[in-house]
Amino acid sequence: MVKVNASLVEALRIPLPDIEQQRRIVAVHAAFERRIGALQKQADKRTALLSGLAESLFKQRVDQLVELGSVSAERQSGVTLGAHRVPRRNAVGYLRVANVRKGWIDADDIAVLEAQERDRPRYELAKGDVLVVEGHANPEQIGRAAVVDETTSGLLYQNHLFRLRFDDVIPEFAALWLNASVVRSYWRARCTTSSGLYTINSKLLARVPFPQVGLEEQRQITEACRVASRSVESAKQQIGKIRMLQASVVEDLLSG
Repeated sequence: MVKVNASLVEALRIPLPDIEQQRRIVAVHAAFERRIGALQKQADKRTALLSGLAESLFKQRVDQLVELGSVSAERQSGVTLGAHRVPRRNAVGYLRVANVRKGWIDADDIAVLEAQERDRPRYELAKGDVLVVEGHANPEQIGRAAVVDETTSGLLYQNHLFRLRFDDVIPEFAALWLNASVVRSYWRARCTTSSGLYTINSKLLARVPFPQVGLEEQRQITEACRVASRSVESAKQQIGKIRMLQASVVEDLLSG
């Protein structure tokens, strides 16, 4: 554990401008925080609207459901980790549960494992694969799904994820549905726990209710949600840029 003690704190050197300058620095910082807060509320509102849009688009289709197993071409779990997977000579990146968020994949922290010759044909991800979380300590996070894109294709994936592949279903449409409230209710009623870890299995995944929707309607639903999603992403990017500017400006003010 990394920690500090009282003597280190007492020896810390800090700037000491006059009171008026301190007030100006605090005011600048507060102005940034107000702007960021306003943008965050905007992003939260857009996120809620996006969720509501997806739910409303799916609501009319709850009477036209089949089992996921009848429309998915593949349901495959990933690499089982162990001592033999510690990187040595053939380190390859792989996705973990932490990388698969609800509707998107976080590629900022990619772990590596020791790959074997047989791994790529069996576990390599391709653009358009849908990953579904198989195990999690929080039952509300079970079954969350995201689509593999060009930045994460070619990676492997761990055994606490399922990979879905489709022939006649748009992957983004599948991920939207798997993250919707109908499927969330399905998992809440069925997921089990072992030593605090809630899990689902391939048979339960195959029985997930899935809407019978033509490709053109899938495209329309996916595009509507994509437009709304871009609006959310734009607000988040603005927040990130302002955070960077805030840090730079306050640093300059504090240093002189």
